[in-house]
Amino acid sequence: DDVDNDITITVLGFNAGSSTQLRADAMAEAIRLEQPGWHVVSMAAGGEARLVSKRLAGEADLYFAPGPRALELAVQVPLHPGLDFETLTEYRLVMPSAQIWLHLLADEDTGFAQPSDLVLRRQPYVAGCGAGTMTLVLSHLFQYYGSSLDEAAAWGFELKPILTSSAEGVEALESGTIDVGLGWAGIPSSYFLAIDGGVRLLPISEPGLVQMLADLDCVPAVIPAGTYPFVKDDVATVAALQPLVARADLPDDVVYDVVTALFAHTDLIAAAYGEGARYLTPEAVVEALASSAQTGEEFHPGALRYYRERGWIG
Repeated sequence: DDVDNDITITVLGFNAGSSTQLRADAMAEAIRLEQPGWHVVSMAAGGEARLVSKRLAGEADLYFAPGPRALELAVQVPLHPGLDFETLTEYRLVMPSAQIWLHLLADEDTGFAQPSDLVLRRQPYVAGCGAGTMTLVLSHLFQYYGSSLDEAAAWGFELKPILTSSAEGVEALESGTIDVGLGWAGIPSSYFLAIDGGVRLLPISEPGLVQMLADLDCVPAVIPAGTYPFVKDDVATVAALQPLVARADLPDDVVYDVVTALFAHTDLIAAAYGEGARYLTPEAVVEALASSAQTGEEFHPGALRYYRERGWIG
């Protein structure tokens, strides 16, 4: 390979201790093993806003898409007036890495059993979700049932920017700081495994609501019974592929060597995140390519070169 060894690669996870950070650390180690001359760093971005800032600054070479691209653009473009956000944060898919499921959690004391209860009952409660894509998802939910976040404030609804899929989010649910939480997470989420009871996972199953979220590149999914102590039956929801992605201008040869390293050390990645093992296969790559054709997201040419050489794709 003609790639210069004077290369620095930064692999960004999300929050310290999260499954994405465990994967980022394992992937960085795999790259170091195959490319000892490179300077490879893995770090936790520290949340969605910080990840966006690092991407805008060009400080993220490899990272995990925080959610469907259509959803991200719908949220972030209005937040960055004067910036060509779509171009500055452009990325290319490298490999499938995991799936993330939408978790809608409610304190049992609220009496909420369906997403419609959050709107149609018009009772006061506090909801917590990340300030980015999750707020837009919650806004769509309210819109579907004929209301809005602003209108809901009149009957006592309050929104707090608390990341539900975190230790702080679980503590907020258990302490009563929030009554409802909405967040993306792999399953099982280590954070939600710590919840013994008193919380209900609400189903997202109404066809119209599912279709509304499908327009944001979410697909129907199920969180199986027993995933968490408080989930006794299968619960319908939506999910999205969480791929490893690279900034669009990362050289093809570098990405080719990265993918070579990752598939040479799938054992490291699977050890870091056992649920991700099924995405480290030719079949998962083919499936991800088919999905990308539907969403319009492109794979990086360096990654495609590796997959073609292995005969996984035509």
